[in-house]
Amino acid sequence: MTIHDWASLALICTLGAFSPGPSLIVILGVTSSEGRKAGFLASFGHGIGVFLYALMATTGLFVLLKASSELFTTIQLLGAAFLMYLGLRILKSVLFKPVVLTDEKFNKKLANRFWDGFAISILNPKIAVFFLSLFSQFLALGQSSMTHLGMATVAGLIDTMAYLIMVFTASTSGMRKFLNAYKKTVELVFGVLLCILSASLLLKMMFYV
Repeated sequence: MTIHDWASLALICTLGAFSPGPSLIVILGVTSSEGRKAGFLASFGHGIGVFLYALMATTGLFVLLKASSELFTTIQLLGAAFLMYLGLRILKSVLFKPVVLTDEKFNKKLANRFWDGFAISILNPKIAVFFLSLFSQFLALGQSSMTHLGMATVAGLIDTMAYLIMVFTASTSGMRKFLNAYKKTVELVFGVLLCILSASLLLKMMFYV
């Protein structure tokens, strides 16, 4: 691959990472409800999930996924269900009195946000399709495995950095004042958006079956 190819790949990955979607809603929701550290952990988890998808796309494994409509549908169902779970969890924290956490429980809760970020990426087959389509423009016969690993690494690093930037921006002093003033309203909006998104995905799948 030429320098121009790498630059084009990085640009497209950047645009994809900053585009609105379920991942952005989840990670900003975590940040607004649980703080910057939780948002950072979710970002790292999401970046690792994206890296794995990108790596599998470069090695051609997603050709099998694309060929199996049943597997694709199963992943879509799991993804929609996970979005509904996250939405309901946020709504529960808004509508009911939160549980007081000890340091041990708080650290465990933060660790779970890493897995939330990972799951929201790995259960989103659209990310798989995105990378399969993207890398099809850059893959060529004779490329080394190191080139494929480099392409996946670029995608994972850019995704992680994009979400870290968004989490940092959302947790600045100005945004924190806004979130503190309208904390419950913001969390309620995030929760409702996730539930609506999940329901719309399930309805869309029902009509296309």
